[in-house]
Amino acid sequence: MSPLRYILLRLALALPTMLILLTVVFLILRVIPGNPIEAMVGQKAPPEYIQQLMEQAGLNKPLYVQYLDYIRGVFTGDLGRSFIDNRPVIADIMDRFPATVELAVFSFLVSIAIGHALAFLAAYFRRGVDEAVRLYAIIAYILFIPFFGLALQLIFGVYLRWLPIGGRITPGLEPPHITGLYVVDAAISGDWPALVSALKHLALPSITLGIVISGVFTRFIRNNMVKTLEEDFITTYRAAGLPRWRVLMRAYRAALVPTITMMGLQLALLLQGAVLTETTFSWPGLGTLLLERIQYLDYPTVQGVVIFYVLIVVFINIAVDLVNLAVDPRLRRGIWQ
Repeated sequence: MSPLRYILLRLALALPTMLILLTVVFLILRVIPGNPIEAMVGQKAPPEYIQQLMEQAGLNKPLYVQYLDYIRGVFTGDLGRSFIDNRPVIADIMDRFPATVELAVFSFLVSIAIGHALAFLAAYFRRGVDEAVRLYAIIAYILFIPFFGLALQLIFGVYLRWLPIGGRITPGLEPPHITGLYVVDAAISGDWPALVSALKHLALPSITLGIVISGVFTRFIRNNMVKTLEEDFITTYRAAGLPRWRVLMRAYRAALVPTITMMGLQLALLLQGAVLTETTFSWPGLGTLLLERIQYLDYPTVQGVVIFYVLIVVFINIAVDLVNLAVDPRLRRGIWQ
């Protein structure tokens, strides 16, 4: 099987899951009490005006007709227009998406750094350090993001006043728009005050989300390293007289292969955790957009954001599979033959 056929097969297998999820979201939004038009214009608006807006939005059509129009629009690339500002939903999504990407990438780097470092230390020292690392992994995994984020805001933002507690950058310091990623745009344009401000605003939310996700990394990599250290080839290295740290590095490289899939899944999970993190830190990303529009029952925007999340998860999973194929010859032989 060629790589292109493999990718197309994965996309085809993802279509039923996407369709089921889109249908569930569509039905849930329709059974939530309330009228999206009344939520937008207020209940004191004239009934004739509300009825006119409902006709324009297509909400007076039978439910199955709305569903067919919705599915048709999704598969033709039209996510509709927001009930709130009448902007194309895809425009609202792309305005907020860079902020979510920036938060997810920095949180991912924090979680990888913590998870890999602690797992290596646990495998190197064992006993007391290993027990402490396992305890950390359990505590980090069960942390509630809003509570943990508020605690960090209180310590580093209110008491110590080292870092800002919300927002994405200091007002007035926004760098020229190139990619939409403030850190990247500030670095490209040489706007150092904007770069410093963007990094300071990123610190607390990325540390909060990164620590929560690092619990999974720490436990998984630690378990893989302990298992790898019991393999025969590690015994051979030890018998050959290799220093302990070199043996551990060989085991570390071997233990990384099974963690690639976990890293991809955690990157997708970061996008879900970003909803809570963005709300806690007033971060203007897709998570805050989703919650804002849920409050106003903005069907097109809520559905569009969910679709966008699903597509990201699908493409991340495909990318993880391709990376696994690149680093593991056994998988390549099984797929390409």
